[in-house]
Amino acid sequence: MTEVKWQDYLLRAQAFHGHLCSGQILGIRMGLAGLRLLNLTPGEKHRDLVLFIETDRCMADAIHIVTGITFGRRQIKWRDFGKAAVTFLDLASDRAFRVASRSEPRPAHDEKDLTAFWSRYTDEEILIIHEVIVELKLEDRPGRPLRRVPCSICGEDVLDGREVEVNGHYLCRACAGEAYYRIK
Repeated sequence: MTEVKWQDYLLRAQAFHGHLCSGQILGIRMGLAGLRLLNLTPGEKHRDLVLFIETDRCMADAIHIVTGITFGRRQIKWRDFGKAAVTFLDLASDRAFRVASRSEPRPAHDEKDLTAFWSRYTDEEILIIHEVIVELKLEDRPGRPLRRVPCSICGEDVLDGREVEVNGHYLCRACAGEAYYRIK
């Protein structure tokens, strides 16, 4: 297997995300490290790979570029922990690794050449890696919905056990009081 260099992804990540930043570079390196730990090849389809991404910042876009994994196939789970970290779960082997960015090093705010800056460091110097156990319920796995229940109030379907039971009625989370929006 040919070694993939993180620099090979810079232009694609920059084009997808809109700019090149440390988050993009870290995301590329984290994505490649996670695939390598699971003996998966970048650029191939990874039907059994599920990612738990702990931020909604730049890093997440770069991880998509490296892995090809998307939300639409239920292979990305977002956990809003505000951390530069991602867990790679291979459902086929039931192995998982959490890859996180160390707090240091960090380039100066006015660093002109981020590629040169990050090239000075090995993955071991910038990443924290742990093998972990992830228990993923059947209804959270990729694939067709296992269950569909209409909300008793709004009538919208709720998929895969996300409904809330209130006084014997099934409600979507919004109608159960957890809405992030208000209807005008």
